Amino acid sequence: MPKLSAATRDRRRNQILDAARSCIDEHGLEAVSIEMIIARSGLSTGTVYRYFDGKDAVVDAAVVAGTRELLERIQPILELPDPPPPGEFLAQILQAMVARAGPGPVDLTRIAVHGWSHSRSRPALAAAIEAELNQVGDRLTSIVRHWQSSGVLDARADPSAAAELLTTILLGFLARRALLGASDIDAHAAAFALVAQAQVVQPT
Repeated sequence: MPKLSAATRDRRRNQILDAARSCIDEHGLEAVSIEMIIARSGLSTGTVYRYFDGKDAVVDAAVVAGTRELLERIQPILELPDPPPPGEFLAQILQAMVARAGPGPVDLTRIAVHGWSHSRSRPALAAAIEAELNQVGDRLTSIVRHWQSSGVLDARADPSAAAELLTTILLGFLARRALLGASDIDAHAAAFALVAQAQVVQPT
């Protein structure tokens, strides 16, 4: 058999991961089987097993890739040299995270929540997700320092703790959305803006 090119290998691997995410989105993680994933992928059983040794391996890879893609959506906002004030910043981040490319693609936020729960029994998966989130946390810490230096946020706040709180808000929003359906991003952003303003020590 001719040797597959790297592009073909990547395409087939992504085809399997897309199939896994579609199955998880439709049926929930616990109900998904490797047989479902194989059937949805359109590839042969042997081909799928050349890339992954079973359901857990496919799911782990799908969750990590999905989480990375989700966080890549917000990277341009995180990298702004002059980030907007807290409320506007949160609105932009949440809008980017819940955006979908169209009616066809799966909702990565639901996949992420399924996967994060699954990771509690999968240490390697948990470590991979933590590494992705830590990169976001580092950037949020820099943004908090920017807000403090420009007088938007109380300078007494611990930047790392404030960044961790903001990460918790982001993850909590996604969990709430997955559980209860669409949430009002503008309302969340407005509330966060008021909280941030309340922390500012006004000059006397």
